[in-house]
Amino acid sequence: MTGLAGLIVLAHAVRVFSPISWQGYMLSMASLQPDRFWASVGQGAPGAVPYGSPVEALVPFISDALLHDGWAGAILNAALIVIFGRLVHASLSIGRKSGAIPFLVVFAVSVAGGSLCHLVTQYPAGTALIGASGGASGLFAAWVLIQEGRGGRILSKRFLTVFLFFAGVNLALWLMGPSLIGARISWQAHLGGFLAGAAAFQIYRARRPRSQF
Repeated sequence: MTGLAGLIVLAHAVRVFSPISWQGYMLSMASLQPDRFWASVGQGAPGAVPYGSPVEALVPFISDALLHDGWAGAILNAALIVIFGRLVHASLSIGRKSGAIPFLVVFAVSVAGGSLCHLVTQYPAGTALIGASGGASGLFAAWVLIQEGRGGRILSKRFLTVFLFFAGVNLALWLMGPSLIGARISWQAHLGGFLAGAAAFQIYRARRPRSQF
């Protein structure tokens, strides 16, 4: 998980210290842009420019995690990945078999889930999405399930209570974000990532021997 956290910080450094023209190119290629996506499937707003290919339209569902507005966001998400990711990575490991691949799958599914939720709520056009917070939210959800032990379930009272609290905090930040941090967060990406990460982790856990987790 430290490698993933380092990659996120490194990606931001590369973008920040790149020529302005490259920075714009990275944003256009790696950020998830609802107007372009919906235009690609024939549902876009008038004047929207569609993506050039299905691959170009789908890559941003994951690549948007490598872009951030500033150092604070990049470092915060990297830190959250390490904080919650340690236990998730360890829980996905079996004996000497590393849990690196399952960990990356849970993170990627969380990012994609957050991207999808943001996209659906931004039809047929809306703000572009960048940041790894959807992935960090998914790792947090997995961490919550681990705290419950083997019997932890997505529909458990404790998990749903945490989710509702998490949703409330995100809605508050969404409303107060412009005045507090000078930007509006994507609560959709956070909640979508949380639920997607929990589901992906639960699937992996269901396949593990009962001695695990």
